[in-house]
Amino acid sequence: MQTSYLAHGKVILIGEHSVVYGYNALSMPIQSLNIKTTVSENNDNYHYMDTDRYHGDFFKAPAEYAGLKYILQYFLNLKPSSPYLKISYRGLIPIERGLGSSATVSLGTTKALNEFFKLKLSDKEIMAITNHAETINHGKASGLDSATVNSDYLVFFNKKTGVQILKQKLNATLLIMDTGDLGNTKEAVELVKNEVTSSKKQANNLENLGNLTDQVKQAWISQDAKQVGQAFTKSQKYLAELKVSTPKIDHLCQLAIDTGAYGAKLSGGGLGGIVIALCPNQELAQTIANKCHKLISNYWIEEI
Repeated sequence: MQTSYLAHGKVILIGEHSVVYGYNALSMPIQSLNIKTTVSENNDNYHYMDTDRYHGDFFKAPAEYAGLKYILQYFLNLKPSSPYLKISYRGLIPIERGLGSSATVSLGTTKALNEFFKLKLSDKEIMAITNHAETINHGKASGLDSATVNSDYLVFFNKKTGVQILKQKLNATLLIMDTGDLGNTKEAVELVKNEVTSSKKQANNLENLGNLTDQVKQAWISQDAKQVGQAFTKSQKYLAELKVSTPKIDHLCQLAIDTGAYGAKLSGGGLGGIVIALCPNQELAQTIANKCHKLISNYWIEEI
């Protein structure tokens, strides 16, 4: 018997870091970036993990897979007579870039195991398992990543009030640029926590960052791409103040704006990862990507 689940990645448009403190955030799924999780029986007497980076005993995998170990153990507790399993992961989402690779495999593992064991867990139960795994992976996870990789539409998210789906299109183009530098969400979250608890100015920066999301939501509904872009750039200023940007990220943002983007910012935890630039059309997005090609390892262009 074998079951599979294909889960897609995501990109945070605005509200990273502030979302952890109860502010709103806006994020979108990236269907072209996905990971397929496959569960089958293993003939050997242990549970086997098969990824591009690790092949071996599931519970002896490196610490970075702690969230997945939790998920498998959760299901084994529900099904103690389970056969030994092989769980394989295949996909195209770069790790530690803010593209949701961790949430994608957490959700994929949970859904594939739910199907394999025919447990019929509710969506709420599936998300609770996924979010707990994300908290293990990242420290203080908001639930935003999990909600977005589980959605086919734009997600307006608050960790207290939950998910609101937005099907409205902006009629613009998003350029996503991979700096090639690994981010570290756990480190970034801890860094911001230290900043906002020790400095009134940094607490104000976080509040200003959080308030931008509501402005972006209204501008998005009005299809005012220029205003959305301006909010992106303001957001980048606050994220840089909170010390989660890098010189390369700052440079890429400025290059994008100088070339005609409506706005640009880091996306995700920061300290590396990705930069997003809001563009009026695909042609300009391609021009910016070409201009930045020596500074980035990859890029994607999405109509939004």
